[in-house]
Amino acid sequence: MNKTAIAAVLAGACLGPSAMAESDLYVTGGYSAFDGGGATLNTLTLRGGMAFHEIFGGEFEASFGLGAEDIGNSAGTQVELENQFGAYLVGRYPVARDVDVLARLGYTTGEYQSSTNGVTGDAEVDGLAFGLGGEYMFTDQFGVRADYTRIEAEDDSFDGGIDVFAISGVFKFGDLR
Repeated sequence: MNKTAIAAVLAGACLGPSAMAESDLYVTGGYSAFDGGGATLNTLTLRGGMAFHEIFGGEFEASFGLGAEDIGNSAGTQVELENQFGAYLVGRYPVARDVDVLARLGYTTGEYQSSTNGVTGDAEVDGLAFGLGGEYMFTDQFGVRADYTRIEAEDDSFDGGIDVFAISGVFKFGDLR
């Protein structure tokens, strides 16, 4: 219920008619590494967002695992990210004509699957997420983005949280400058 309410509020803010008239849309797609619980999971990450202003916006994120990874314990346990979804408020600050630094704050939920000696288990991991990054635009529409996000997981399996490192291509439908 709490996750649904948060997603509904952010979706309304991002997709409201007045926001659409005054904002710029963008999408990103790339690679992310989820590091937590003793494994680094490779994922495909897609994002869609909207800048309401030169320095403020919101974005949605979806990540999908690219395979299982060994945890490194003697039991031969493997873990895999099935999917992860997040909603973020994004602040950006232009430091040069084509370079922005980014900060994000949001909430994520992810489904993980683990397997030990043929026995599988599923876990849903939710948590507050925050991060920093940068974006360089080659043209007004095409660029590259790199960022770090920390997920404070509300699950004992990821006691130390999850660190996510991402690099992606950027396509902007409008000009934020």
